[in-house]
Amino acid sequence: MHGYGGVVTTVRWLMAQRRLELSLRAGVDGLDRELDCAVSSELVSTADWLQGGEVLLTTGMRLSVDDPDGQREFVRSLDAVGAAAIGFGVGLGFDEVPADLLAAADEFGLPLFEVPLAIPFSAITRAVLDQIAAQRSARLVSATRAQPRMTRAATASGSKGLVRELADAVGQRVILLDAAHTPVAEAPGPARPDELEQIRAVALRDPASAGAVRVTDDSVLTVARVGSGTTTFGHLGVIGSSPLDDVGRMLIGHAVSLLAIEYAKPQQVRRDVGELQGEVLALAMERHIGERSREILSRAADPAGRVRAVVFRFEGVDDALRGARRLAIEFEHRWRPVFVHRREDEVVGLVRGDDHIQFATGLLTMLSSTGGVRGGLGPSVPVDDLADSVRQAKLSCRSAAAGQLVDLYDLRSLLASDSVREVLHDSYTERIAPLVAYDAANGGQLQQSLLAFLEANGNWGVAASVLGVHRHTLRGRIERVEDMLAVDLTDARTRAELLLTLLSESA
Repeated sequence: MHGYGGVVTTVRWLMAQRRLELSLRAGVDGLDRELDCAVSSELVSTADWLQGGEVLLTTGMRLSVDDPDGQREFVRSLDAVGAAAIGFGVGLGFDEVPADLLAAADEFGLPLFEVPLAIPFSAITRAVLDQIAAQRSARLVSATRAQPRMTRAATASGSKGLVRELADAVGQRVILLDAAHTPVAEAPGPARPDELEQIRAVALRDPASAGAVRVTDDSVLTVARVGSGTTTFGHLGVIGSSPLDDVGRMLIGHAVSLLAIEYAKPQQVRRDVGELQGEVLALAMERHIGERSREILSRAADPAGRVRAVVFRFEGVDDALRGARRLAIEFEHRWRPVFVHRREDEVVGLVRGDDHIQFATGLLTMLSSTGGVRGGLGPSVPVDDLADSVRQAKLSCRSAAAGQLVDLYDLRSLLASDSVREVLHDSYTERIAPLVAYDAANGGQLQQSLLAFLEANGNWGVAASVLGVHRHTLRGRIERVEDMLAVDLTDARTRAELLLTLLSESA
């Protein structure tokens, strides 16, 4: 990997050094080959001693002018090992470069240039070394500038911002996985499934290792562990077409340190940040989103800038308090920004727009240990439309049974349709109005009792338990509802229509 804003040293650059008076004679297709040193040798088997990237300087003293096959094999072996170019000195063994050597260089696309007798090989070697040193110095300067940018990004935008800065600095794809090997941040753009699997494979092979490198036919993968002591917080993967040099490895080390600090920040700091972000979420639920709050909410968004709301309803306020704390901890463990807001027995969380229902269902399963809970998932929306996703998530939650999580959009439910909800809203205003007026005037609970009865599918025992009243009390309320609405609740169609009407207004 050669980059960080510096100049890449290629054969084309060497040909542009006029003071060396070099003349390209063949292999023009390989002018962009990268070089990292210049060596002199008269051995026909020189390729056996090279490792790639070298400019070979030779006078051809061991080459036979009457052996075209030998000259071709000489060029082929150098190309196979990855040599950058051949510098052929004339005026000693040969007055000019052999034609068969030039033909072979063109065949393999290996640049071959003529070195005049007056130009010592040491001048070429010194020029290349000086350029490599200058390039390295430029990379170091660029890296020292990248480090504070990475630090600022980590402070302002967390792991997402840091990953973006690191990817820009090393010029390769960077992927951060949490301890469960789930993607947390990717740059530039989303990673391909095969790239994720490569990083997971390396991380699983030796999870306690500080770092590992894996070379495939078309890429070089570097994986670094993010952790503290024996605790692993996640893994940072870098994928490119060539290995990272020492500057790139230095930047990865800096990123890993920042990520470890971010993850292991003091508990009070994490709690304060989570509470502030919860307040921003609460304001967004009321459609109060300013420029700064939009930036803060975007921390939870997927690469396309979209988010989803997930709502959990618990059996009581105490369960909801414990659930909110547990959800915040789970988000932290998954390297997710903590956006959690609780109101009474309801907890709202913010997840990425590309999170599927399986992710939310996993959260519900985890929260079930804190008490009875059901959940709902809203649609993926831009940050500015977060309130709509929250409203739909609440509606989905009300449609769920205990221990169940529902996504009405995924189920293509009628309640997910705006036009259907408009009709149901009109029905609510017209049909449920007597109950609303009665409850308001008498402090009654007829509407709540009707909803519990309908959600229990007419099961008196279940509905009474949910409401915390005796069955006889519930029967009296339902009989009053039937009289006021002039309906027969033993009719399944009537129950279905009223349930949809009430659910459409319950979110």
